[in-house]
Amino acid sequence: MKAVTRLRQWCILCLACALTGCEVCLETTGTAQDQVLFAEDADPALAALPFVEDELLIQPYPGAEATALSDLYSDVGATVVEELPEIEATVLKVAQDQFHPIAESLVESGLIETVQKNYLYEPSEVPNDPMFTQQTHLAQIRAVEAWDITVGAEDVIIAIVDTGVDLDHPDLEDKIVGGWNTFERNSDYSDIHGHGTLVAGVAAAVSDNGTGVAGVTWDCPLLVIRTTDEYGRSSSRQLAAGILWAVAHDASVINVSFAPLWSDRVVRAAAQEAFNRGRLVVISAGNMGGTTTARGYSEALFVGAISSSDQIASFSDRGPFVDLVAPGIGVHSTKLGNDYGTANGTSFAAPIVSGVAALAWSINHDLRPVTIESVILDTCIDLGTAGKDSVYGHGAIDAAAAVGQAAETSFVPDTTPPSLQISRPASGATISDRYTAWVTATDRWGVADVVLSIDSMPHATDTRAPYRFIIDTTAFPAGSHELSFVATDLAGNASPAKSVTVTFRSSLRNTGGSPSWITFNSPADGALVSGNVSIQASVSDSDGLATVEWLVDGTTVFVSPVFGESTGVSYLWRTAGMASGRHTVTLIITDLRGYQTSGQLDLIVQ
Repeated sequence: MKAVTRLRQWCILCLACALTGCEVCLETTGTAQDQVLFAEDADPALAALPFVEDELLIQPYPGAEATALSDLYSDVGATVVEELPEIEATVLKVAQDQFHPIAESLVESGLIETVQKNYLYEPSEVPNDPMFTQQTHLAQIRAVEAWDITVGAEDVIIAIVDTGVDLDHPDLEDKIVGGWNTFERNSDYSDIHGHGTLVAGVAAAVSDNGTGVAGVTWDCPLLVIRTTDEYGRSSSRQLAAGILWAVAHDASVINVSFAPLWSDRVVRAAAQEAFNRGRLVVISAGNMGGTTTARGYSEALFVGAISSSDQIASFSDRGPFVDLVAPGIGVHSTKLGNDYGTANGTSFAAPIVSGVAALAWSINHDLRPVTIESVILDTCIDLGTAGKDSVYGHGAIDAAAAVGQAAETSFVPDTTPPSLQISRPASGATISDRYTAWVTATDRWGVADVVLSIDSMPHATDTRAPYRFIIDTTAFPAGSHELSFVATDLAGNASPAKSVTVTFRSSLRNTGGSPSWITFNSPADGALVSGNVSIQASVSDSDGLATVEWLVDGTTVFVSPVFGESTGVSYLWRTAGMASGRHTVTLIITDLRGYQTSGQLDLIVQ
């Protein structure tokens, strides 16, 4: 519905573009259009990124019928080129000149939860400084003291999702246990850029061999996944595929030194899958030196860079998403061509953290990813403002303290089921057509899945947060139905079922009534709101208007009669007491013949 309302705003100016789109409208509203269609583009850092102009990454809602999806792709002119079944994602090939209309049609269908550009990412590296004669970063993080406890374990694998690795480098060749090239889909994962070789050496170069450099871990092997083109550039699709390949091939720690990934939903889905499978993803913060309000995601660690004097690097990105920092200036490592050199960037702070995570896991194999995160963050050396801040996160990594705490942490069996709350619909609500149910599920160790049952029969399973389910009410008899949800955690603990009883209303749409129009005028879809919010809309129907009904998160909050063929309507939404986060406002208009049309607006309560 979001895209429908946007199109109808353009049609006020140009009725001829109602079906095909108008070059003038697209040209004058392109930025706003992208922010409506692509949630990530609300983040300026992602909006500025280039993207693959003939591909869309989508994730259907759990419960969407396979035949309906196949028909949708055919109808909009999209072709499936790849599936990422672990995260229920599909890569669609589209015509460049139809990129936005196809994305709009996919959003409008009500079947697709995520429609994302395939963003292109550069390695998080800045120009090299002259070579230093020693690796000061190892002393800075107290690696020597950590090595007194463990130097790593051969069954704790570090995956380098990057540009490949120099397979003949004397400080790396004996550490590599395999790999894959997701970009060319073959087994040639040799480095074509140089970035991946530097990253790999920081994490796990051969150590204690009297030559070259030492990695943070001595004995942890390397799994190499090349995800880039010949210029060292990767994409949302390739990075997600690289993470998933690493998960499938038993990597414990997965290093991703690309940015800005803090708002990329497809990469997050891959990181969440890794987390749920007992792996930890570590991501570089980025080197633009800017500040964002993005919060990142708990399924990964985001790493900023500091100098040898524990000052934040001028290039290191900042924001609530930063979990911790590590040395990122003058980091000495392996270099393409059997060489050695120094490099700057959060790209090289991240593998320091990856190496420490691998050391912590080596000393205590029983720990879950959330515990590895905890021992690393709890033992950070606080820098900057007391406590976690948006510059240094929890502080600078301390390898010795993290490994020491991991060694002393006992494995405690998880017997606590997840917490589950139904966000929408509310019990007693009336729903119709394709309706999206929302559930919140949390668990300290991680939620494996949430299952929706309708009238005691399993209907759909969602394995990724946020948990959303599509219900095609037209496939069920009109009347009362029970929706029941159960969340299961990674240890197999299931929550008590939570249920609501709702009414499925017979669909009155597309049954011969004249066209109805709903245009939301303000606030904009996806806007941040607080306090009392005046929601303004324009509605029209050539058969004559009868009523308007406002719903918040599926619950009716206001019904009012309306008159004439077109009018403006408004609703004052008092957000005090509402939970922070995304909420859906639905407007249903009924005309004088009883036909109904609905529009939907997503708003984020601060």
